[in-house]
Amino acid sequence: MILKRISILNYKNLEEVDLTFSPKLNCLFGANGMGKTNLLDALYFLSFCKSAGNPIDSQNIRHEADFFVIQGFYEKADGSPEEIYCGMKRRQKKQFKRNKKEYQR
Repeated sequence: MILKRISILNYKNLEEVDLTFSPKLNCLFGANGMGKTNLLDALYFLSFCKSAGNPIDSQNIRHEADFFVIQGFYEKADGSPEEIYCGMKRRQKKQFKRNKKEYQR
């Protein structure tokens, strides 16, 4: 699968991000503290259902917010679309959906 687009709300220091990726090569650059590593961690979270650097999921919610949402929009090898959703509200369990259907571990 190829990640075509990612949408992030309130994940770490990322308030609202909507990025479209090239199928070939993508580069991230910016000043320190701008969120490059947090973007990569959001991709990791979407792939492995956990943060690469922080084992406490609720600490990934932005300080001023009550939830975070990460959505990945993929294209499978046959060209069909695939959507992966991850969301978490404070004091609740994280939720994962694949093509709008919740799935268990």
